[in-house]
Amino acid sequence: MNDHSKESGFAMLPLLKPIVAALMFLIVLFFISTMLSITTNQPIWLRAAVALAGALLVGWSAWKLAGNEKVNVGLAVLSGALMLGGLCFIIGFLGPMVFAKDTSQGPLIGVFIAAPLGVITGAIGGYIYASKHNERA
Repeated sequence: MNDHSKESGFAMLPLLKPIVAALMFLIVLFFISTMLSITTNQPIWLRAAVALAGALLVGWSAWKLAGNEKVNVGLAVLSGALMLGGLCFIIGFLGPMVFAKDTSQGPLIGVFIAAPLGVITGAIGGYIYASKHNERA
């Protein structure tokens, strides 16, 4: 347990750290690849490379955040935006497919409403988290 964990009383179980990082990696990989598939006409290899790069960045950032390590403000803003944007996108995109199977326009909630709100809220949350975390250090 590092010094920050002792000060704040937060200690993540060692098993949860890789699980959280892997889930964030997969969520952001799905989010970026799906959004790029919907919105651009780029070659599939380029969409896959961009999605993989973003997912690796967020997975690494989630690993650091889960370990309560100090994170750069820019990285926290970008990671927070992609993490919460991805979560909101998945809920808004897949949720209507599960709960309202007869609506063909349901997944558009994830694309046009949930994902943008999640990205904005995640960026603000990442900034606040990093600012307060760096203030304590």
